[in-house]
Amino acid sequence: MMNKKMNKKYYDSFGGDTTVVLKEVGADNFEEIVGLKRESVRFVGSPEYVLAEAYIYRSDSTAYGIYSGDEPVGLAVIRDRPEDGYPYSFTGLFIADGHQKKGLGQAAVEAILAKLRADGLRDEVEIQVHEKNEPALKIYRRCGFEEVRRAGWNPEFLVMRAKIK
Repeated sequence: MMNKKMNKKYYDSFGGDTTVVLKEVGADNFEEIVGLKRESVRFVGSPEYVLAEAYIYRSDSTAYGIYSGDEPVGLAVIRDRPEDGYPYSFTGLFIADGHQKKGLGQAAVEAILAKLRADGLRDEVEIQVHEKNEPALKIYRRCGFEEVRRAGWNPEFLVMRAKIK
């Protein structure tokens, strides 16, 4: 079960002129998050897929809408599996069509990292990203992630980690 601090409803990230807020997905914002438009689901699934995965792993996962002001612009799922000794992880991060190339992806990653640092239960966070997802790789590297190995389930995905303490 996720720590109460992890379930905090809002977290802000200020990246230059870009501010995003993470809001836990629930009955009050489910429809607007599902309605996010994504032309390409090559590297990250549709909003429905990402939310379904969060539901399947709900014992250790929480889905967060990414907001710029009051407008939903993306989605991410944070996972915490303390009983397995795993680092934090997040998955399904995307910024919707029409909101990309505005610094919101990096601001979202920074908000997630700040949230995990504030919780303080782990030293590291891990992500998996497709080797050809260059925009995501640039953001993750700027945020301190380093490649540690290829994913066992699909060698086209890189496992990357960042220190958060």
